[in-house]
Amino acid sequence: MSNKELYNKYDLLLPPKLDGGYLVIVLYEKIKNREIEEYFTQKEINDILSDIKSEFNLENIRPWNNIKDQLFHYFLRNIPDEPWKYYLTEYAKDVVGLMIGKLENSHKDLPLKKSIQDSFTIRYGETETIDELERKFGRIFIQGSKKIIIDHLEALEDELREAYKALNDILRKEDEQSATSLVQNFTIIFKKFGQRAEDITEAIIFKDQFLSSLLSVVDYFYRKLEDDGKFSPNDIQKSRADWEKAQDIYTDIRNFFNSVDLKVHIIRRQINHASEKLTELQEQFSARAFFRLQLKKLHRTMLEISEYTSDGVRFSNKFSNNFPLKQLVHEPVRMFYARYYEFEQPQPNYIISVEADERYERIEKDKIEKEISRQQIINQWVEKAKNMLEDRGQLAVDELMNMVLHTEKDLSVAYLVASRMIAYVSENNKASIDIEQKIISLPQQNLSLWKTKIMK
Repeated sequence: MSNKELYNKYDLLLPPKLDGGYLVIVLYEKIKNREIEEYFTQKEINDILSDIKSEFNLENIRPWNNIKDQLFHYFLRNIPDEPWKYYLTEYAKDVVGLMIGKLENSHKDLPLKKSIQDSFTIRYGETETIDELERKFGRIFIQGSKKIIIDHLEALEDELREAYKALNDILRKEDEQSATSLVQNFTIIFKKFGQRAEDITEAIIFKDQFLSSLLSVVDYFYRKLEDDGKFSPNDIQKSRADWEKAQDIYTDIRNFFNSVDLKVHIIRRQINHASEKLTELQEQFSARAFFRLQLKKLHRTMLEISEYTSDGVRFSNKFSNNFPLKQLVHEPVRMFYARYYEFEQPQPNYIISVEADERYERIEKDKIEKEISRQQIINQWVEKAKNMLEDRGQLAVDELMNMVLHTEKDLSVAYLVASRMIAYVSENNKASIDIEQKIISLPQQNLSLWKTKIMK
């Protein structure tokens, strides 16, 4: 009870039905139907209170003077220039509208699959930039779509709850109805369960397809981040921010659909339980039909062996006319028991929530950033080597590697720069490579190579 004010002012936020609750609802309906003006008078309030008294057969009802102070907190206001006139507050309209919306949910007759399709569909070419993705599925922009799905599920739960209650009423009146009428009534109600089960299945399939498509969009931004790390170092910060935004959008929508899955699981359990009720009804019909058949056989046998006398109807020879007299089958009870039995209760399984390893995450991120930085350095040296080749017309590979080693202190970087230049010559028809079978050793490095010269 952290919010004490909510508990202290509960009666002011939701007044009892006979202490102003019904009055607010009737005022809302009459204003909506244009039976009274938006700014109403005390006379109209008194007339409504009299109507409520007669409608619900009440002996008395609290007068306006006793309930107005409570309603003036949040539900009613008076006009300063005309204190004898009043109007409903926006809070009062929202509360009544919420109650009406709960009872008359507009999504009750719409299929769940269509609601998800209208709100969560990725069309080709509409999410190529992070701004387009955020406008389409961002946390702020998707709130309306989420509200539609939640309202739809609540309407579905209410509808199935009413249908489930109707099924129970049918089963309770089983003795009062014939088997044909029972099956007919049960089928009408159960048809609704079948339609909803099919709709839910199709909606879940489409939801899974949407999440897969959204994950592909996130992967697209990650591939763009990798490409910028190799070829466009200046754009890498923006690409990283775009990928993180896409990840946040995917995580938010995935968490939302996880909550939807929980609600759908509960609805499915209701549908499965209704199916079990139908199976029970079928078993009852079979047992009842078998019992009635046996009664008819007994009745026919009794008529065949009976005769009418002056003393009344009597049976001849105590059912000697081939009446199927039987004895109870008896067999000694044999007890089977296990040789060993564990009397202890099985140990429950516990789910251990593994916390995020921040140290490991930080180490891996440092590795990624180090590798991206290393690739940037290699690209810069390759561009510098190409410029040197253009200016001089030739370039010695050992000289290039010594320059890289002297600056970067990393043999692998020097080796990759030299490999990139060799590959560049292989792809460029205007450049050639001259290899002389003379071994050159790099100073302070355990590496030897042929004397190689690149010429333009």
